[in-house]
Amino acid sequence: MMTLEDMIHLLKNSKTSDEIDEKREDIASVIPAAREMFGYDQMNAAHQYDLWLHCVNTVLNLPENLDDDMLYLAALLHDIGKPECRCQGSKPGDTNMHYYGHPAKSMEIVRDIVIPELDRQGFHLGFEDRERLLYYVAYHDDHVSLRLGHLRRHLQMADFEEFQKLMLLQVADAKAHVQIPVVVQRITICGALAGEEGAELYRRILAGE
Repeated sequence: MMTLEDMIHLLKNSKTSDEIDEKREDIASVIPAAREMFGYDQMNAAHQYDLWLHCVNTVLNLPENLDDDMLYLAALLHDIGKPECRCQGSKPGDTNMHYYGHPAKSMEIVRDIVIPELDRQGFHLGFEDRERLLYYVAYHDDHVSLRLGHLRRHLQMADFEEFQKLMLLQVADAKAHVQIPVVVQRITICGALAGEEGAELYRRILAGE
């Protein structure tokens, strides 16, 4: 049987989506709630993958083997709440399905279902890991900017290193979408925040701006 450690190793080191997808049943033995994503048609023009493969590709778009296991677990689970949030658009002629509020719902599922199930199986996450995982999932779709106020808001919830990892997750998520202009813009902004431009904003905050 797959362990949580085995699953994290798979997520951190896989080179292709097939390497993860062929282990989907093993992953579901650790996280049964993940089954809801298997084959789920998102029916949205910004998505070329079903929900499961979108999340798998988000994992693959992260840098390999970073030192934060929770970032990879968050990438796998960041959209797990989408099926519960599905609704039609309100504009005439909009054939897309929409998922308003799905980050909060995903966070709730991870907090109330996934983590307790891991505990039940003997896979215990420490307090800091839990808080980091929930932060990444809850804010994976947060609208970002290069303004100081945006970074200040996040620094009330996480440290700067965690914020930059969240930006890596946002880039990875966006790269798993169809590359329409708004998605490309998101990649550019989040990539800047994950790098030196984000670090410069942080230095300005530390300097009292």
